[in-house]
Amino acid sequence: MAEYLESFALLEENDREGAVAFALGLLERGEATLPELYEEILAPALNRIEVPRKTEDELIWREHMQSAIVQAVMGACWPFVLSQKQTYGLPGKNTRVLLVAPEEEYHEIGIRMGMDFYALLGYEVVYIGCNTPRDTLLNAVKTLRPDLVSISVTNYLNLAQLPAITAALKALKPEPRVYIAGSALARTGKSAHDFGADGALTSFAAIRGITEAKQ
Repeated sequence: MAEYLESFALLEENDREGAVAFALGLLERGEATLPELYEEILAPALNRIEVPRKTEDELIWREHMQSAIVQAVMGACWPFVLSQKQTYGLPGKNTRVLLVAPEEEYHEIGIRMGMDFYALLGYEVVYIGCNTPRDTLLNAVKTLRPDLVSISVTNYLNLAQLPAITAALKALKPEPRVYIAGSALARTGKSAHDFGADGALTSFAAIRGITEAKQ
């Protein structure tokens, strides 16, 4: 997929229409699966964005602009999520997953990709989104009773919230399985178990692995 990554300079050019057309073309021609598009093209393209801290106030808008383009690409890919479900055999059928990011966590791309990954595997997906206070999350879990809760953390400072969140979730009956997603763990060398979670799910392969293991 490296050759396609270079082509995705469309992000840097603020070419929303071109980026959407390019991504859909790859899927339509069978040159990339949806997980490959997300993990090997979109995510690396975003990760190439460098905003030095000393110029953050002046240039952070570039990251926001390019993130918005990636969001548009993912939205356009939803029909492929629906059409490719059967390809994976629906191992997550009859299983509900709730995706959330904690309070003060505003990075949404990863959790949004996760939504499509779970949907692709046949899960019933509840997407709560970013900046969710703990009590709001607990109320949602009490009401919706998901089998899994995936908590996405990108800013490593937000990891400090996780022990209290996971403990509160584990105290519920029925008790959901709790997984940590996002890049914060890799940046700190911590494991999901350090925060009381059942594991880390940071890729499509990892999600598919725990899904098929429960069958």
